[in-house]
Amino acid sequence: MAVGSRTVVISLAGAALLAVVVLYITQDQIGYTKNTIMRMISSEVSTQMKGAVEHLNENKDPLKITEWWQASSLLKWDWEKPPEYTCSKIEKKGNWHICNDKTFEVKPPCLVYSFGIWTDWSFDDAMGTVDCEVHSFDPSIGKTSFNRSKNVHFHDLGLSGNDSDTYVPTKDIYVKTTTTWKIRRLKTIMEMLGHTNRHLDVLKIDIETSEWPAVKDIAASGLFSKVRQFGVEWHLFPTYPNKSEYLGFYAGVMAMKKQGLRTFRADFHNRNYAEKTFRFQADVNYVNILYKGT
Repeated sequence: MAVGSRTVVISLAGAALLAVVVLYITQDQIGYTKNTIMRMISSEVSTQMKGAVEHLNENKDPLKITEWWQASSLLKWDWEKPPEYTCSKIEKKGNWHICNDKTFEVKPPCLVYSFGIWTDWSFDDAMGTVDCEVHSFDPSIGKTSFNRSKNVHFHDLGLSGNDSDTYVPTKDIYVKTTTTWKIRRLKTIMEMLGHTNRHLDVLKIDIETSEWPAVKDIAASGLFSKVRQFGVEWHLFPTYPNKSEYLGFYAGVMAMKKQGLRTFRADFHNRNYAEKTFRFQADVNYVNILYKGT
């Protein structure tokens, strides 16, 4: 019970006690018997206490996450707090980072999925250079599927939490006109490419807010158990996604972490805390401490 609520209850009890004293003193003048007075007081106290309890029940539990700003604050803290895993060998591969210590070393035969390219192939090419099998995905660049090199293979597909051939993306700096894309779940893509019995050495996602439904789906399907390292750029923009979805986003990240994902590096791009212009963008890298192999 909050301190303010205790004060309300104590005040009501005090008022009732005062009423008892006044009525008892004046009983002869007002013509009520003692029993009548006590029944009146008992009824009034019960009514007041019932109202006080209802008032207490209306108050939100401060330890329960019910507001968008609570969820976003916890996400922010999860990204910027000290790393949960100390990687002794962080290496930059193009525009992203991997943990290349003894436990999580990326070496052939390695499999990498990279979602979100735009015009920067540096990560994909770098991973191909170390003889990883790399599959790159980005429906926004207007290219049909092709082999960029011996090890790097491009697919005209997007990632999300469902399969659709008619997905309409939100207009932004990458999408200027109304268009439709083909999007797939990670599970569907792994089946399509014949990778259901393989693990992903690195899963990289930079897909302008579509990471939220994708992560929720990957966690729900249990596929994070097949991911050794995960790199993602998290996006919360001023006008989308809707703030009413933030609680679900936080739940999705916690579900992901239950499957073993732990941060080893994070880098914020944008932090704006004003409600109307609220914006978070952060590159966060994870390793899976519960990974047990295929």
